[in-house]
Amino acid sequence: MLYEIEDESGVITAVQVKPLPHRRPERVLPLNQGHTAPSFQLKASSGVWNATLADRFQTQSELTLGELVQHRPLVLSFYCPCWNAYATSHLSFLQALHQNIRGLGGDLLVLSNEPAPMLQQLADSKDLDFNLAYDRYNQIARSFGVYSDSHPLWERVSGISDDAYIPAVYVINRQRQIVFDFIDENLTNTCNSRALLTALYDNR
Repeated sequence: MLYEIEDESGVITAVQVKPLPHRRPERVLPLNQGHTAPSFQLKASSGVWNATLADRFQTQSELTLGELVQHRPLVLSFYCPCWNAYATSHLSFLQALHQNIRGLGGDLLVLSNEPAPMLQQLADSKDLDFNLAYDRYNQIARSFGVYSDSHPLWERVSGISDDAYIPAVYVINRQRQIVFDFIDENLTNTCNSRALLTALYDNR
């Protein structure tokens, strides 16, 4: 592109300017089976805890992922209420699966973009008995690749108007390896409960 620049004395100079290359925002890809789960910390004040974790938070103010999986595998899921009907069905799926997860020696943790008081209301209204925690600033979701500022879900899925996570469910073993993943970028699928429980059984 050619620009003409006139200085104070009236001399005009032509300058060739190259346009900057157009770059699409880099897409963050969700982690999947075979990856090492990124470490994170949970504060006691950030969530709604079942008896097992409530007891542990009596003696320490925060827990790391390494501590969460030290003795048993972890089923980790992400949840956003702005998924609308999908959000309700996802919570129902997790609640129905929770006792089987516990029976196989695992724990269930659901991370949300809602703060702890709202999660408590959700747990009470839906009679949920698994662990719910607030992912402040979407830090954990971002590290797992299920949230991106530059590649938001609302650009791709009709009916989503807020910043939202990609629906995801992981099984993480005691070595912090992801041994099962369910990623639903279009909000059209259902997690395979048999495959999830098999992965949990194999990693007790």
